[in-house]
Amino acid sequence: MNPCEHCAIDDKIYECCGRHPETGEAADLPISSDQKRNACPHLSKTGQCRIYDHRPLACRTHYCARYQGLNGMAAGFAAMRELYENMKR
Repeated sequence: MNPCEHCAIDDKIYECCGRHPETGEAADLPISSDQKRNACPHLSKTGQCRIYDHRPLACRTHYCARYQGLNGMAAGFAAMRELYENMKR
């Protein structure tokens, strides 16, 4: 699963996909009929990485605090729900 699938495209461009991590290359990415953004040339207009399975090491090892934070909250909510369910028994 690609953890970036649900990240907003503007967030991706700001956080990690604003340029190619090895070459620094960026390309115009059409966001809508009247808007473009500079982004990694491998980012599709829907915000998906077109080379995800073969992405550079810098992309594979990028630490995304937003994703880690959401995962941490989800784990915390799951633990609280389990505790609550056990208390009802």
